[in-house]
Order: sequence, then C-alpha cells, then structure tokens
Amino acid sequence: MAEKILIISPVDLFPGHAGNKTRIIKVCSALMEMGYELDFYYTGFQKNQDPAHKSFFNGKILESDVDSYPITESLNLRTREIWNGIKIKKELLKRLFLDGILSAKYNQSLYNFKNVRKVELLKRQLTDTSYKAVIVNYAVYSHYFDLFDDEIQKIIDVHDCLTDRFRLYIEQGEKPVAWYSIRRQDDRQALQKADIIWAITDKERNYYQNLTEKPTVYTLRHLEKFAPVKSLPGSSNILMVASDNKLNLDGLKWFLSKVWPRVLANVRDAKLIIAGSVCKRKKIFSAENVEFFGRYDSDEEIYSMGDICINPMQAGTGLKIKTLEALARGKVVVSASAGASGLDDLAGHGLICHNDAEHWILELCRLLMNPELISEAKNGLEETITKIYEQNLTVIRKSVYRD
Repeated sequence: MAEKILIISPVDLFPGHAGNKTRIIKVCSALMEMGYELDFYYTGFQKNQDPAHKSFFNGKILESDVDSYPITESLNLRTREIWNGIKIKKELLKRLFLDGILSAKYNQSLYNFKNVRKVELLKRQLTDTSYKAVIVNYAVYSHYFDLFDDEIQKIIDVHDCLTDRFRLYIEQGEKPVAWYSIRRQDDRQALQKADIIWAITDKERNYYQNLTEKPTVYTLRHLEKFAPVKSLPGSSNILMVASDNKLNLDGLKWFLSKVWPRVLANVRDAKLIIAGSVCKRKKIFSAENVEFFGRYDSDEEIYSMGDICINPMQAGTGLKIKTLEALARGKVVVSASAGASGLDDLAGHGLICHNDAEHWILELCRLLMNPELISEAKNGLEETITKIYEQNLTVIRKSVYRD
C-alpha cells in the first residue's frame, strides 16, 4: 500500500493559472510520481470546487464545507470561536501599542487565519488515516499541525515571506492591499511548528534560518521541466501571463504607458497578448494592439502564440513562477528585476533583465526585428532549467523521507 501525504491549502488548485496554484500542483505531481498517495484538504471558502481536483489527486478530497456539516450547531464550537475572536482583538491591541498604527492596521495575527470549524472538520476525518507527512501551504496555517503527533513529518511551503509584507506597498508609495502580512514574531511562532520549511529563494531561506531554531530550511524554487512550446511562424506577438494581483496590474500599467507605445512606433505589427486572471481587470487598460486572451486551457494554447514573454512587475519578493514557467516553455523573457527575483542563474539563458523603460524598448524592438536573435538569447536555457528541476526534486525527496 502506498504511503499517504496530506496536502492542506487555502487556495483551490483549479483552474491553475495563478503562480501559487501552479506551484502546489507541480509539487503534488512530483510526489505522486514518487509513488505517494495524496489527500487534499481545502481551508478556503469558495464553494463548488472544480471537478478537476477529484480527477487530479490519487487519494481523497476531504470534506471541507463546514456549512453542510452538522457540527456547525455545536455550542462548544461556538464558545471556541468567541474565544478565538477575543484573541484576535487582544493581538490587535498588542500590535498597536508595541509596533504602531501601521502594524495594527495592516498586519494580522495568527488567530485571524484560524477557523475553528475548519480545524474541527479536518480533525473528525483523521480518525482512521495514517499519514507519512503533512504539507501546509503558507505559514499562517501551521496551526493545523497541532492535529498530528510528532511521528508525522510536518512541512510548510511558505510560498513567500509574510513578515511585515504590507511595507512592500508603502515603500512604493501605495496603499497596502488586503494580503497576508504578519509580524516577525508571529512568523517565527508559526514556522516553529514545522519540521521542514520550503523557502522559495535562497534569500528567503537565509532569512528563515536566522528566524527559526527547530525546522530545517531548504530552498525549493519551482518544479518546471523544460518543455518547449513551438510558436506559430512569423509571429510578432509578445505574451504576458499573470494573475490579477495588484503588483501585476501596476506592472502592466507601467509597461503600457512607458514601453508599449514606443515599441509600436518601431514595429507596427507588434501585438501584446495578455492571458490569465489579470484579464478580469481589462477595463482599466486602454492601448493599441493589445488582446486580452483571458483564461486558457493549456500551456500549449497560450505559449504557442509567441516567442517573447514579459514580466514588468515593479515590486515584489520571492520567486516569480510565471517567469520561470515561460522560460521552461522555451521563451525569451524580458523582465524587471522584481519579476526575475530568485532566478539569477537564468540571466543570459533566456532571461533579459532591465528596470528602465529605454532598455525595455531597445530589447523588445531588437528581438522583434531580428527573430534570429531569439535563439541566441536562449543559449544554455534547457540545461539551466533541467538543473533547477533536479535540485527541487532532491529537496522534496529529502523533506518527505524521514529516518
């Protein structure tokens, strides 16, 4: 009988256009290829999960709808919810007096992420199941580890550093959005529950090694096999694939105002194709020769439309999964530094990185007017992507295996 692993996630995985969803899907695929049986527990609140979840996982999709479960009327649960709410207010006051008004306003406590009914619902489904490991996505959900004994390997995939994340926006002169952001002390407390931490870049691995004592910290970037997608001949298309988070929207605004008009002035038949959930905000953009493709069914469908991709993100941390994904599909990617973070070893191997608009204009026009230069720009790309992929597989094997 195959050993079982439980995956706990606050995001549903399908459709998998967003980078965090793609990351989880790739990790799960690798584990199943290693012979493990995976169960999945969804901690979010979206109803009617995509049927693809059931066809994807080789284990069980655990019940996650607390509204349809009889425990919702339990007096004991209601008491625990009230007590958790009191703790949330207490932590708010602590942030206000110890850290100041910005931390009180934009950081959240770990109790904000603890749903008593979700925890209880999972607990009641664990009575007859034995897991080799439990993988929690995002540090703020590490309270689920409290349901498991010490013999079970506990792994956190942090995805991104959440310590004072709201400051990322303030430093750019913008109002922070509703996003995961917690105090350094809370980040440390959450991570201490794990045996293994997966950091998405070496920089974040170093941060977590200095922050925590107990867990082992590995860098796990993103699992992408080199699987090039051939483009349609004679295309002058540029591709951008992104979710609709504010950093992507701001980057696209910068590109359309500072770069795209000058590119079109030099290459009149150039076309920008934008795909992914970022297209839900298309009404706020207005530009010539731009197509909002929207949702796509496969990588081949979108990446066959051009040889050049962009990531104009102007701020951010962690590793940009869509940048790595495009490179793994054999595309040249022109990116700002923020869109290429964690991918230094790919610079010169398909990745072209600049921050000023003039360099972007020069690079894009050069590639569009001289298609033969695209192949030259990808020198060493396959070897580098393959090396990254093998390094990530090694990390997953070491993490799950326990003496």
